[in-house]
Amino acid sequence: MDQRTKDHYEFEYLEKYYGDAYCVKKAIEDCPSCNSKLVLSHLADSGSLLVHESARCFDCDFIGRKLIHTMN
Repeated sequence: MDQRTKDHYEFEYLEKYYGDAYCVKKAIEDCPSCNSKLVLSHLADSGSLLVHESARCFDCDFIGRKLIHTMN
């Protein structure tokens, strides 16, 4: 079993974001703990048309968001 199947991912839905473009961008790109920029990594699965996204902060060691985006 590889690392990806052990992690818990949730499907991305846009309804959870609200406010203007600045607020949405801040919610996606900034760490909720220390407000520095998150490092986003993506793993594409072209067979099932999914993209696995992981977000982590190197400043405060916050290991947070794990999302699945659909490509259709």
